[in-house]
Amino acid sequence: MSRRRFPRTALPALLTALAVAGCSSQAAAPPGAGAAVQGVTDDSIVIGTTLPLSGGASTSGKGFEGGLNAAVKEINDKGGVNGRKVRLVVLDDGFEAARSVANIRRLGDQEKVYAVVSPAGSANIPGSYPYLKQKGLPLFAPVLPPDPKQDSVFLLGTSQHDQARVIVDFLAGKGVKKLAVIGQDNELGHAIRDGVKAEAAATGLEVVANETTEPNSTEVSSAVLKVRDAGPEAIVLGTDNTQSALVMKAVRELGWEPRIMGTSSTVTTGSAGTVGPAGEAAKGIHGTLISELPVSDAPEAAAWRAAQQAAAPSEAGSAYALQAYANTRIFFEIVSRMGDDLSWPNFTKTAESLKDHKSGIYPPITFGPAVGGGHVGTTGAKVAEWDGSAWKLVTDDWVLPGRPVS
Repeated sequence: MSRRRFPRTALPALLTALAVAGCSSQAAAPPGAGAAVQGVTDDSIVIGTTLPLSGGASTSGKGFEGGLNAAVKEINDKGGVNGRKVRLVVLDDGFEAARSVANIRRLGDQEKVYAVVSPAGSANIPGSYPYLKQKGLPLFAPVLPPDPKQDSVFLLGTSQHDQARVIVDFLAGKGVKKLAVIGQDNELGHAIRDGVKAEAAATGLEVVANETTEPNSTEVSSAVLKVRDAGPEAIVLGTDNTQSALVMKAVRELGWEPRIMGTSSTVTTGSAGTVGPAGEAAKGIHGTLISELPVSDAPEAAAWRAAQQAAAPSEAGSAYALQAYANTRIFFEIVSRMGDDLSWPNFTKTAESLKDHKSGIYPPITFGPAVGGGHVGTTGAKVAEWDGSAWKLVTDDWVLPGRPVS
């Protein structure tokens, strides 16, 4: 694994603009079937990713890195993908949009990766969509950005929007009538707000407050005070790991006891990434899961635990590591089915051939093609509760948004 950290210095405005828009004079046209494709030799294949290894979401970033390393080591120990050993390039974006965009461009144009696999930062990834569309570079299983409806982007994991809908359905089933949202001013926060708004209207719940925080900021007290004054029975979090823990602490310090609920990204359901720093303030919070819990009895989860222990044991209990491992295993499954034609168009064709694919970690996977373009592999979520020492499932089955949750 080749790990390269992008400098933390700010990007010049011109570079940022070029990265977001994609420079037409440098981006290559997508290769046709049978054409040579970058990142592949007779005995190797190079994949890359960008992760928040520093910044407000570093807990999740390190978990994803650990899971990627586990999947790569596992496949290489078995001889690679159809005899090709995998090399992984990891870049740090610090949970900053400009760095994420620049990293994906670097992976495509300088590192010459075959695909970008399981990048994290749902609020940051959309800035790369114009570049990806122009180049045709596959982006596989990015962590929960909005659907761009692009042929080269393959979403795996229920979106923030739909997880927010499941949260509202769950709260409605618990008799909640009034709720509030605290969310960041980015794609993560906006997607969760939109999901809450849509489902609240459908279920008759009232959104009594909608407060905004700045990404990577540690100032959440004013938002918490304004929400408390609005009198909700529950708070839905659209904040990064650090802010979510701070909100929980601020609520507890007020002696206030609303229900607090978040998505797999905002409360790191399945890991201690958010609830650990929150301490006692986290007891009783709920979160949605888009993959099995790390302690699942599923054979595939057991295989992950063994692979994780061998590659990056520090992430052996991380739901993020499990998710990245599953993402990468599914990517390898697609590549293994492609035979000798590893062109990007054939990657799309082969991915679209998956119908109700059983990964053992996610709900059954069907990539599409989706109506209107794009590829969304799964829907639905489970709900879990943090009891002060571990996450416990509240719903055993995958819950589809728009369905009552008892």
